[in-house]
Amino acid sequence: MGRLDGRVAIVTGAAHGERAAIGAVYAKALAREGAKVAVADIKDCRSVADEIEAGQGAALPLFVDVRDEASVQAMVARTVERFGRLDILVNNAAIGSNIPPVPVTTLGAADWDELMAVNVRGPFLCIKAAVPAMQRNRYGKIVNVGSTTMVSGLPNRLHYVAAKGAILAMTRALATELGPSGIRVNTIAYGLVSNPVTEAEFAAHPEKRAAIIGERAIATDLRAADLVGTLIHLCSGDSDAMTGQYVVVDNGAIYN
Repeated sequence: MGRLDGRVAIVTGAAHGERAAIGAVYAKALAREGAKVAVADIKDCRSVADEIEAGQGAALPLFVDVRDEASVQAMVARTVERFGRLDILVNNAAIGSNIPPVPVTTLGAADWDELMAVNVRGPFLCIKAAVPAMQRNRYGKIVNVGSTTMVSGLPNRLHYVAAKGAILAMTRALATELGPSGIRVNTIAYGLVSNPVTEAEFAAHPEKRAAIIGERAIATDLRAADLVGTLIHLCSGDSDAMTGQYVVVDNGAIYN
């Protein structure tokens, strides 16, 4: 018996990618715990869905542009049509912190708007579309994806940090609004997660890795698999008494 048997989940930003593997890891972890998973991304998700089904799970690959309301509504509608309900939404799709650094005095309004469209408007639209399906069952888990930068204040990426701060504010406001419907809303916030791109950079510049590792109480790399336990906890009944919270997973670099 899995901890998510009988549940249906959507994970956005769930395609394979050189940098963006976290969503794929999330989707496969949810499936291992028994959830039926809609694997959604603006990129092709079929390989992730195929992996889930090869492991005897149930998956639905979907195209979604989280900036577009019609696309998001279609994602939710197709999930409910296929699996009959919706219990879990993981708002993973985002423009990451690996964007080039830029001081506020030269940050362009177009760049600000582009990032906000994905990182703030996107989760808003996904939540707006998902909530009615969850309300029908008087139960739901929404997991937003934050960042330790919303606490530490990463310089020269104001739009990214501001967007992650907005996610925390949304989490707390929605927890209050949706609690009477049995919907819990929480945020998982993590530090730099190793991937092939960062590993290549660290191989060329080992001092960068040493500086990051040196800030952590547990002096090791953080990998996507390290986030899975917290994700499953937030999606399962084990966290039914939690809402409006943010949980930091970063090997002890930030104490909230």
